Amino acid sequence: MAAASGWKQDSVSTPPDLIRVVFASGSAPLNRDLIDRIAPAHPELPLLVVAEFEPAQGVWVPWHPFRGYDENLASLRATIGARRIQAAAMVLCPGVPHAAMARAAKTIAGNALAVYDDKLEIVGNPLTYRLRRAFETAGSPRARKWLRRIAHPREAEIPLRARAAQIYGVLASHARGTRSDSPLQGASPLADGITIVIPSRNGRELLEAMLPPLVPQLRAGEIIVSDNGSSDGTADWLMTVWPRVRVLGSAAPLSFAKAVNAGIREARFNRVLLLNNDMAVTSGFLDALSAAFEHIPALFCATAQIFFPPGVRREETGKAVWRQENPGDFPVRCDDPIPGEDLTWVLYGSGGCSLFDAEKLRALGGVSEVFDPAYVEDLDFGFRAWARGWPSVFCAAAQVEHRHRATTSRYYTPEQLDALVERNYLRFLVHAISSPELFRRLWIEGVRRLQLKALDGNPPALDTLRHIPKIAPRPSNAAGHLSETEILALGGGDVAVFPGRPGRNKRAIAIASPYLPYPLSHGGAVRIYNLMKQAASEYDQVLVAFAGELATPPRELLDICCEVILVRRHGSHYCRDTPLPDVVEEFASETFRAALKQTVHRWKPDLVQLEFTQMAQYAADCHPAATILVEHDITFDLQRQLVATTAETGAARLELEKQLEKWIAFETAAWRAADCVVTMSPKDQQTVSGSKRVACLPNGVDTARFQPSSQDPDPRRLLFIGSFAHLPNLLALEFFVRDVWPLLGQGFTLHVIAGARHDYYLDFYRTRISIDLSLPGIEVEGFVADVRQAYKHAAIVLAPLTASAGTNIKVLEAMAMGRAVVSTPAGINGLDLNPGVNVLVTESAKEMAERIEALSADSEFRRAIEQNAREAALRYGWPEIAAAQSALYESLIAGRSPRAGSRA
Repeated sequence: MAAASGWKQDSVSTPPDLIRVVFASGSAPLNRDLIDRIAPAHPELPLLVVAEFEPAQGVWVPWHPFRGYDENLASLRATIGARRIQAAAMVLCPGVPHAAMARAAKTIAGNALAVYDDKLEIVGNPLTYRLRRAFETAGSPRARKWLRRIAHPREAEIPLRARAAQIYGVLASHARGTRSDSPLQGASPLADGITIVIPSRNGRELLEAMLPPLVPQLRAGEIIVSDNGSSDGTADWLMTVWPRVRVLGSAAPLSFAKAVNAGIREARFNRVLLLNNDMAVTSGFLDALSAAFEHIPALFCATAQIFFPPGVRREETGKAVWRQENPGDFPVRCDDPIPGEDLTWVLYGSGGCSLFDAEKLRALGGVSEVFDPAYVEDLDFGFRAWARGWPSVFCAAAQVEHRHRATTSRYYTPEQLDALVERNYLRFLVHAISSPELFRRLWIEGVRRLQLKALDGNPPALDTLRHIPKIAPRPSNAAGHLSETEILALGGGDVAVFPGRPGRNKRAIAIASPYLPYPLSHGGAVRIYNLMKQAASEYDQVLVAFAGELATPPRELLDICCEVILVRRHGSHYCRDTPLPDVVEEFASETFRAALKQTVHRWKPDLVQLEFTQMAQYAADCHPAATILVEHDITFDLQRQLVATTAETGAARLELEKQLEKWIAFETAAWRAADCVVTMSPKDQQTVSGSKRVACLPNGVDTARFQPSSQDPDPRRLLFIGSFAHLPNLLALEFFVRDVWPLLGQGFTLHVIAGARHDYYLDFYRTRISIDLSLPGIEVEGFVADVRQAYKHAAIVLAPLTASAGTNIKVLEAMAMGRAVVSTPAGINGLDLNPGVNVLVTESAKEMAERIEALSADSEFRRAIEQNAREAALRYGWPEIAAAQSALYESLIAGRSPRAGSRA
C-alpha cells in the first residue's frame, strides 16, 4: 500500500532498529484518522503512539498532561532508547492543549517529523501555518461577533458586565477588611427545651394544617409565631384556638431573617426550631431532631428530611450538598438520601425545618438580615457555623412535607424569586467566605455561571449581573478544625454516614481504610474485618473508608461498628507529577481528610488505625488521637522486587524505578509520622526503621470457619486464588500457566478465582503480563463470596508468587482447610512454616510440576502434608492475634497523657 503524503518511506530494506512514531497532539477524531493513515506505511516497523489515552493500534507511550515537559520527554526517550525514528507525524490542531507534546515531537523526531493540519494536509512550515491560521481567525465567527458587539454595545452588555464583575471581585478581595458578627441578644439563661419559631404572613390556613400534629410533640418548650404583615386574622385566631402560642406581631411585612430573628430574641429554651408554615411534620419529628444533639458534640443544626406532596417533583430532600459537576449549575443541590443513612454532615440545615443550638445561633448574630427578603440565608449561617467548628447534620427520621413556596409565590413571580436566589448567593460569598483565594475562585465561577445563563436568555441572571452586590469586609471566622475548602469538600455530596450498633464502651477506635473490608474480596479485607470483628466486644469502632459508590454498607460491618462513614473516590487516568507515589495520589482526597477530621472531632477516639501504606498521608489529621499504621506489606520492598524481576524496558521500567524512589521516601517518612507501625512478619518488623514503635501482628485465619472436609478432593484439581487487582497475583499466575502448566500430565484442572472485575484488571495490566486463560483445563471465576467449596474440591492449592511482601492469607486458609500447598519461596513470605512438612516449597517450574505430580499420585504423602498444614494453621487463629492487638492498643492508650474532651 502506498504511503500517505508526507510520510517518509524508503524503497530499500530497513534495519531492525527503526521505528515509526505518531504524536497524538490533535483532537481525538484527528488522532484516530492520522494513525489510520500512517499505520499501513512500513507495517514491518514498530509503530509507537504518544498519546494521553490509549490508541486503538500501535504501542502506546503515555503522555501525562499533568506532569512536566521534562519528565514526559525523559519517559519518551527511555522508550525509544537506541532505536532510530524512520518517520514521525503530528497534528497542529487549534484549541487543543498539547503544545508541550508538539514541542517534544520536534525535539525527538527532528527532520523525520511530518506535520499535518486539522484537515490532515501536510504543513510545509509550521510557523507560516500558525501565522496563516491567526489571520484566518481574525475573520472567524468569534471575531465577527466581537466586532458586532463593539458596533452594537447592547449585545456586549452581558460579557462586559460579567468581566467587570469578575475584575471587581478580584480587586476587592485584596482590599477587604474584616468584620465581626454582632451576637443576637436575648433571654438568658436558657432552659432545656425547644422554642419553635414560625414566620407567617397571611398563613392562617397553613397554620391550621401544621399545628395539630406539631403541638403534641412538644413536651418542654414554646411556640412563637412571628406574624408579619398578615391581614387574614392570624393573630386573633391563634389567641382563640391556640392560646399557648405566643404571637409576635408586625404591621409591615418582614424579611424571613427579620421575622425569625424576632422569635430567636424571645426564645427561652436552649434549642430553637425554625419551621416554615408550609411544612407538615410527621410523627417523631421533634424527637429525631433532638436526639442528634445527644450524639454529636458542638452540634449547631439538625435538619429534617423533606418530602413533597404526591405528584409534585421533589425539589428538596434536606441533604444539602455543594454542587461540583457542571459550571452552569447552581452551586447547591439536594441529594436523595441512601437507605440507612443518618446524621450525615451537610453544608447547612434548611431554615424552614431545622433545630438549632440557640446560643450558637445567637452568637452568629441570628439569621443575617442582608439576605432580603429571603433565600440563601440558611447556607450562610450553616457555613459560618462550620467555620467555627459547629457542624450540621441530616436526620433521616425527622420528616416533613413541604408545600413549596406556598407563601412567597403569592407575593413574587418565579423570575423574581430566581433573581433573589442568584443575588443572595453572591451576598453569601461576600458575607461568609473569609479566605481571599477561595472568595476569588467562587466569585469568578459564580459570575461566569450568571454570564452563561444570561447568554442563554435567563432574565434573572442578567438582572443579577446588572445589580452586583457590593463587596463588604470579610468575616473574621473563628478558626474551627476544618478549613473553608474542607468544609465545602465535606459537604460536597461524596460522604455518607451510616449508624451501626449503639456505643457500648468508653474507648473508641477509628479505622481508616482505602477499601470497605467487606465482602472479603482480598487478603487485606479478610484481615481488617476479622480483627474488627474480634475487637467489637472491647471497643467502639468507627470505620472511615473509601468506596466507588455510596451505598448501604453490608450488615456484617454495621453489626461491629458504631458508625460507618463512606467517602466516594473518583477515579482518573491522570497521574500528577508530585513527590508521592501514584497509588498514594489516587487516595489523596480533601473530602476524606475532612471526613476523618470530623470523625475524630465527634468520636474522640483513643486510636486511629490507618490500614495500608497509602493511608499514612492522613496521620497528621488524626490529632490528638494516637496513630497506628498497619503495613499489610512493605510496599517499597514489593516495588523493588517488581523492578528486579520485570522484563520491561524504556519508559515502563523508568516509571517503575521512579515509583520505587517515591515509595522509599514516602514509606520511610510514614514510619516516623505514626505512633506505632504494625507489620505482618518479623522480617518486615526488622525492615521498619525510624518509627517510635514497631509491633508484629501476623495475618491469621478463621480456623473455626475454615476446617478440613470429610470428602476426598479431586487429586488432579488445582486451585489458585488471587485478586487480579493485585499485580503480583497476575505475575504468579502468568508464571504458572506459562512455565509450569505445560509440564504437567494430562487430566489436571486449574481452577482460578480471580476476584471482582478480573477482566478489567487483566486488560489493565496487559502490557505487563500475558496469560492465556482459554487453555484446556483452566476454569476461571470472578469474585466468590465463600471459597470453602473450592478448597474442598481441590487437592492442591497453588501459591506460585514471584514477588511478595507481607504474608499470604490464602495460604493460611488453604492450610486451615487441610489442603496441601505448593508454593514458591515468595508465596510463604513471612510465615513461620516448615517446608517439606506442612508446605511444599519449590525453586523452579520443573520442581513445582514434579511436586504437583507427586502429590496427585501419592495420597498418603498428600494426607501427611494436609494434617501438618492444619496443625500449623491453628497457630494463626484470629482470636490469638486479636488478643495481641488489644494488648497493643492498651499499651498505646496507657502511654498517652489524658486529654481534654475525651469520652466520658
